[in-house]
Amino acid sequence: MVELNSRVIEYTSVKQGATVGGIKSLCNQAMLHKYRGVCINSGYVDEAFKLMRHNEDMLIVSTAGFPTGGGSVKAKVYEAIVAGEQGAREIDYMINLAYLKDRRNKEMTNEIRNVVRNTKGLCEVKIIIEAPVLTEEEIARVSNVCVEEGAAFIKTATGFNGETTPEMVKKIRKIVGDKIKIKAAGGIRDLEAVEAMLRAGADTIGTSTLIKFDEE
Repeated sequence: MVELNSRVIEYTSVKQGATVGGIKSLCNQAMLHKYRGVCINSGYVDEAFKLMRHNEDMLIVSTAGFPTGGGSVKAKVYEAIVAGEQGAREIDYMINLAYLKDRRNKEMTNEIRNVVRNTKGLCEVKIIIEAPVLTEEEIARVSNVCVEEGAAFIKTATGFNGETTPEMVKKIRKIVGDKIKIKAAGGIRDLEAVEAMLRAGADTIGTSTLIKFDEE
């Protein structure tokens, strides 16, 4: 039996063209509907924190290396640290997919390790693995590294390269067991999809769609 309530939702605005006004509206809606929090790009963390600083139950989730993951390790670490210092309590960090695809496991592990370790005590890290473009072997390999390096969550996708399915979440959960949490994101637009992801093993849901729950 899954717990289906608004506290699983991270209300998201990470697309190009997001405005300060749009971010303020996002935060207000998240507070109104008692969501888990908001997920926004790092340039808007300061604005969101000003608006939500008196609401301790609401998380600000920010991004690093988003959405392509092609930046340097130092740049990702710096972006994550600055967002944390401005009030983000979690960071959704995009891995360098080339490291994974080219089997450059040492570089991939080093990047994940650096982001996780350099933000320890400041904010928790979700590793975005972009499951819609991965093979089963790649999902298993990167998921195991996320666990080994102490990440708080695996996040399924950015939403820019395909949608997450419940089957993807099930595969990740089978690999990692209860050693790490899972955030499902990418194409989740209604209550039915939220429930399917939770049943598959997700702990939290990222969505840019305003979803209302029965208790509302």
